[in-house]
Amino acid sequence: MRMTWTSRLVVFCLLLCVLSPVSAADLAAQRAAFKRAWVAAQQGNLAALTPYLDELTDYPLYPYLRYAYLDSTLANQPPGAIEAFLNAQADLPVAERLQRDWLVQLAKQQDWQDFLAQYRDETDPPVRCGAVSAHLAGSDREDRSAWVVVAQHLWLAPQVQPATCDAAFQYLKTHHRITNGMVMQRIQGALQARDYALARTLVPQLAAVDRPWARIWLAMAEDPAHVLENMQVPDEPRYQTMLLNGVQLVARADPDRARHLWTVLAQRYHFGADDTRATQMMLALESARNLRPDAAQLLAQVRHFGDVRVAEWRVRTALRNLQWQTVLKTLPALGPAASKPEWRYWKARALAATGQDDRAVALYESLADGMDYYAFLAADRLNLTYNITQEASQPAPEVIAQLGLRPGFVRARELFYAGLYSYANAEWVAASTMLSRAARCQTALMAQQWGWSGRAMQTLANAGCWGDLSISYPLAYVGTLAPRAQQLGLDLPWVYGLIRSESVFRPDAVSAAGALGLMQLMPATGRRVAVRLGLTLDGQQPLLDPDTNLAVGSSYLGHLLQRFDGNELLATAAYNAGPDRVLAWLPQSGSLPADVWVDSIPFWETRNYVRNVFSAAVIFDWRLHHRTERLSARLGQITAPGASSATAPAAAATIPAPAAASAGASVPPALR
Repeated sequence: MRMTWTSRLVVFCLLLCVLSPVSAADLAAQRAAFKRAWVAAQQGNLAALTPYLDELTDYPLYPYLRYAYLDSTLANQPPGAIEAFLNAQADLPVAERLQRDWLVQLAKQQDWQDFLAQYRDETDPPVRCGAVSAHLAGSDREDRSAWVVVAQHLWLAPQVQPATCDAAFQYLKTHHRITNGMVMQRIQGALQARDYALARTLVPQLAAVDRPWARIWLAMAEDPAHVLENMQVPDEPRYQTMLLNGVQLVARADPDRARHLWTVLAQRYHFGADDTRATQMMLALESARNLRPDAAQLLAQVRHFGDVRVAEWRVRTALRNLQWQTVLKTLPALGPAASKPEWRYWKARALAATGQDDRAVALYESLADGMDYYAFLAADRLNLTYNITQEASQPAPEVIAQLGLRPGFVRARELFYAGLYSYANAEWVAASTMLSRAARCQTALMAQQWGWSGRAMQTLANAGCWGDLSISYPLAYVGTLAPRAQQLGLDLPWVYGLIRSESVFRPDAVSAAGALGLMQLMPATGRRVAVRLGLTLDGQQPLLDPDTNLAVGSSYLGHLLQRFDGNELLATAAYNAGPDRVLAWLPQSGSLPADVWVDSIPFWETRNYVRNVFSAAVIFDWRLHHRTERLSARLGQITAPGASSATAPAAAATIPAPAAASAGASVPPALR
């Protein structure tokens, strides 16, 4: 008898209930079959999926095929099919995903009765919106007023809300619960968040008398510098807020012009004292971030603010200008932050530069014992050997073997091998939840055995295990990276340091900005570089493949290195912030010590990134070669465009494998 589509689905759903234990079948063949079956299941293609079902019934990831099929066909599934899976597989992490997706589907269908029957108090925005819509659509009026307030709060958020909020918002509109004041508040929030598309959609909902305010703001946002020059608006708080926002928009790119505009506007309008002080501080900070020559003067004029950013930029500006006495004078204003390694290092540098060698040496020695950026720089100042220590892990093979048989870890392993990293991570976290610290340390070694470097690193760090550098600084993908680095003329420890800082060796890493994979490539950059390599990237998924990501990312890094004449430091900063910004950060003339240049980089993210890359490169160098180049030599000097390259600091080119630092080391010339 020929099976109908519905009969196949019933058989598919029932098969899960009669699974046999994992057999000794050819695991490699099952893994290959699962990958093909997974694609069919995600596409909701039952005909393509069915031939794999018998082959994979005893495969650990068989339930995932049913999950993927149900999730991709939710609109066509009766509630019973979803509930059957959720009841049978409640312990699987994907059960929570399916529950969430099902609730969203029920909300889209406005099946409020089934939605509320399945809903539990959840914070996921689409589900939360669905819950508000469901309660407002229901017949129970006892708590209706409370849900109206919740819906109003959701509506006021200055960003587009999920579609599951639409029914709740329609209720507010139908029952006249959206006031003109609320519309103004949401438009202003959207304008200040620079979501101009949302603001435009809301303007027609404003009272006619208030629409000019919103339209003027939108026109100003398109060209704030030009519009503000000739701005004539009422001297009212809402227009003052618009003007202040415009000055801030201009200051991001051109703080000098923003200061001019502020001078003109402050004469025309009666801004409050708090707004005036806040704007003056903002202008001073933007001048500092844009490395303007008058930044120090503007920062010194800021009064009545205990904002640590002002004190910090006073120090960074003094550093950039090599004004060491000013550095010493301004460091105490940092308060408790002055005790951080970063500022202790700069205090030592300033003390040495002003002839206070004994105090400088004491500070350097207090820093030089660690394995971080400032520890290495401090050791360089004293010509001390780096204190790179390797604490060997303590594997317990029998424990690892037992843990490896647990279903959750088995599924995590198979998902990792299938390239389904987010699912693998979820299984790993669930399987690790109740483990002791000692057992979690063993799971780090298990992940390392599987080649799952990112998971091993994270587990090691979270569990507070041994300082095993083979795990926390893994030589992962060396078969791919080593020949690639040699071909492109890239220093392998540097490339490893960059990958560790970008993704912590997570192939599935996706940043908030959309950067992908091990080397965190933006899709547009990846496509552009791939064309030069003769590759065609079909969508974003290829950049999550480790080999593709490393090939494209290393080529892009090589391009940046060439663009910056072999300067690894500038290429690293450009990899994070873009080459045009790095060019703007170069000194106008002469040169700067590289450590000074790094710590005066305007973007905190790029500063931290550069430090992390180069401190990691030192340790990877030690791991690869059992000796390491000094960090100061790696950094070198930063010269103005067109200036001749300066020589590296007076320090040994390489240092041997870790050994105890000499307490009585003499002060080298580099100290001064």
